[in-house]
Amino acid sequence: MVRVDRRPGVVTRTVATDRDRERQTQPEHRDRSEPTHSRRSGFPPGPIASVQRSKAAARDWYDAISDQYDVFADPFEASTRSRGLDLLAATPGERVLDVGCGTGQALLELSRAVGPEGAAVGLDIAPGMCRTTRQRLTNGGHEPLVVQGDAASLPFPDDRFDAVFASFVLELLDTPEIGSALREWYRVLDPNGRLCVVSLSRRRAGPLTWLYEAIHDRWPTYVDCRPIYLRETLLETGFAVRDHRTTDICGLPVEVALCEPGSSRERFG
Repeated sequence: MVRVDRRPGVVTRTVATDRDRERQTQPEHRDRSEPTHSRRSGFPPGPIASVQRSKAAARDWYDAISDQYDVFADPFEASTRSRGLDLLAATPGERVLDVGCGTGQALLELSRAVGPEGAAVGLDIAPGMCRTTRQRLTNGGHEPLVVQGDAASLPFPDDRFDAVFASFVLELLDTPEIGSALREWYRVLDPNGRLCVVSLSRRRAGPLTWLYEAIHDRWPTYVDCRPIYLRETLLETGFAVRDHRTTDICGLPVEVALCEPGSSRERFG
């Protein structure tokens, strides 16, 4: 377990927090059923491409390229990642989780935003990415709170974070696992918290998207992410979308969504 301590100047590697609040009511029922992808749900036509490589293969691949990842990926991801961070707007004293933190670019910004009285925790499946992130944070003068783990099975207690951030993560997961990951992010998010997700989008799919998906199908190890229906998936998973924007990376549509747990705190129903 990783414990996030809210006392000024104290951030420990062990996670739960002195900020635990007594709940005035009984915990509400949380339905754990899978989201339903159908015409009824409002999904645009066209299926999401499948993921051809295993999770172990993804871990090994990102572990192998962790030292070089920023060289070829950051020029494309930096701008949209910054939009997501601006939308999330982390503030001093908050507890923030960066899921799929990669090389720690976003986590460093989040650590600066929450300050020493808060805690920014990063999680990534690849040990090499975790190692690179720890070094980046240490070099930046921040406590390197980085955990190797699975985005769909988080090692944190319920309601532990004020905000969760994920940039270009969901589209790496196999389609059934997207719902599993979002349920986990919902679980660890404070009832009054917020989630910001940046993702390749299939909502405005055109020839470039179809070409990208064909390349993904042909070389799934090297082009292992594919566009998804982000907004619709968030809604079906019980989140209320508060802000939704569309941009692009070299013509590929990207969605940036800010959301929060549904007002009833009932999930996926």
